[in-house]
Amino acid sequence: MKRLRNLFLGLLLLIIILSGGWWIFQKALQNQTETDADVLLEQYRDVAKLVTNEGDFLEIYEFRDYWGYDISPLRKKALIRAKAKALVGFDLEAIDVEIREPDRLIILSALPEPKILALEITLDYYDLEAGTFNSFEAEDMNRMESDIRTDIRKKVLESDLFRQSDERAELFFKTLRTLSARTGWEMRYRDQLHLKALP
Repeated sequence: MKRLRNLFLGLLLLIIILSGGWWIFQKALQNQTETDADVLLEQYRDVAKLVTNEGDFLEIYEFRDYWGYDISPLRKKALIRAKAKALVGFDLEAIDVEIREPDRLIILSALPEPKILALEITLDYYDLEAGTFNSFEAEDMNRMESDIRTDIRKKVLESDLFRQSDERAELFFKTLRTLSARTGWEMRYRDQLHLKALP
């Protein structure tokens, strides 16, 4: 009887150990992801910007890198779609405004050149294929993203958005001048304005 009891306790202990081992093994196989985010700096400031034009850009980039020979085990390649939204306009904080109340005169000067006020780029990766001996690393991804952002910025700068922005600014300031005249004020421009078409 004592032997049977010892055998039963031994089997029970073995079942408990095996069950615990199985549970630990299953937990180890589960994918666990932890995310932690802290806001380190939150800052607000007043800005005065005039967005005159918005452009949408879509580019497809093919990245290919290989060692010596362009064969599958030595090659890595990626197909990336880049969508960008560019806002072009003026930073109005750079404008010098002089108001002469006795003369009912507003003098504007130092209107800045149009520039990219915001450039939002979204990247979608397609067909990311690494070779057996040539795999993607973090520096490859960073280099691709940097090259794409530089290329898109260049395309925005070469686009027609800046000429259109100048035209829109001319219209904007002509409208301001007309509104000023209706209220009995006169608006003038100094020579350093780059908008030569303005009177």
